[in-house]
Amino acid sequence: MDIFEKLFPKDLYHSYVIEGDPNLITNQLLNFLEVRGVVESKSPDVLCQIYESFTMDDSSQIKDWHSRLGIGKKKKVCIIATKFINREAEQALLKIIEEPAVNTHFFMIVPDSSQLLNTIISRTHVIKIKQLDTEGSIDIQKNVFEFVKSTLADRIKIVSLIIEKNKDKENTGHLRYYATSFINDVESIFYQKFKKNRNDKNIKFILGELQKSREYLSTPGASVKMILEHLALVI
Repeated sequence: MDIFEKLFPKDLYHSYVIEGDPNLITNQLLNFLEVRGVVESKSPDVLCQIYESFTMDDSSQIKDWHSRLGIGKKKKVCIIATKFINREAEQALLKIIEEPAVNTHFFMIVPDSSQLLNTIISRTHVIKIKQLDTEGSIDIQKNVFEFVKSTLADRIKIVSLIIEKNKDKENTGHLRYYATSFINDVESIFYQKFKKNRNDKNIKFILGELQKSREYLSTPGASVKMILEHLALVI
């Protein structure tokens, strides 16, 4: 609780992005706001949701809640925790953040704030409470290293293993967050190569494909498997 006291002033900003583990931070944050007296426990003026993947339907629910007048005397608070948010839903959420209702505060909890739109970041206060998933990070880094140095056939196998490991989570936030982190780490490797040889057209092409692949992951319905297999072909 002490960490939240230090991070959040008495006069809250209207919107926050919190970088950290959505599952761990959400209830802690809600409990902190209740203890501080910002909100009342189980009040309809509080909307607190944890999503595997935040969609347009979810943003419509937020918009509907935001449009209603508060019932109690305290503040209205919306806590959104998600591993992944698609671009359409993010744009809808941006419109709410740009014109927040009076006495209303938004908290968005995500594992990596760099994956959000710059326009959202510029309109919120970003707070990092990084609780590293060491096992998950090692798993991604191991796959990335093997992916970059392997043959095409082996890269395709690595993609299949990633999808197989998450076969019950196809097109969910977990898989898309993993894939985005995977692409970020691959990009980091090729960016280091680019800094050593800025005239290498092949490296420039690969960096461009990595950027496009990350954008495609934010498109509703886009196949994670096809995106990763495309990278396996172009690297």
